Amino acid sequence: MQKNTPERDPVTLPDEQIVALYWARDEKAIDETDKKYNRYLYTVAYNILHNDPDCEECLNDTYLGTWNAIPPARPSIFQIFLSKIMRNTAIVRYKKNRADKRVPSELTVSMEELDKYVVYNEYASPVEQDYETRRLARLLSDYLRTLSDKHRFIFICRYYCSDRISDIADMLHISDRTVFRELTAIKSGLKEFLAKEGYYDEQR
Repeated sequence: MQKNTPERDPVTLPDEQIVALYWARDEKAIDETDKKYNRYLYTVAYNILHNDPDCEECLNDTYLGTWNAIPPARPSIFQIFLSKIMRNTAIVRYKKNRADKRVPSELTVSMEELDKYVVYNEYASPVEQDYETRRLARLLSDYLRTLSDKHRFIFICRYYCSDRISDIADMLHISDRTVFRELTAIKSGLKEFLAKEGYYDEQR
């Protein structure tokens, strides 16, 4: 009787070698990226879109975007570089879908968690809103640099890649409760940081 052998993950190249393939304009770079990060990128997209065909299209757009970005970019952390392209691609698709019908999304949940820490001026002009958005993005970047590596990872996973708390816990080999506690501390620190810049609204 023939025994079923467990399916093994394909052998993948180190990120540095994959990036080098992009720099050499070797189309094998896309194949290697897909082999190593297909499931990860698909999860990022699915957390936002919850739609398989849309996720597949976003994967293709992400690979094309990566091909067009490298060179001149030479990412130091390739996985984060890819997730940024995927997340931006998926958000564009999410907004397009949402124009017709609201799409349930982990992105909506995670961003609502941060929403109460940010003051929005609904009467501001488009130019003023654009300025404030850019300023807030810079402040969030500044805040991230104050965090420990662990807290920065949790913040990026939750609010940048829209990962579920349970998934973050699995990646860090800790409990869901620990992740929740760490997120509470991170948000408390963010509240204090934004308060100094006039963003936190005590009435919310």
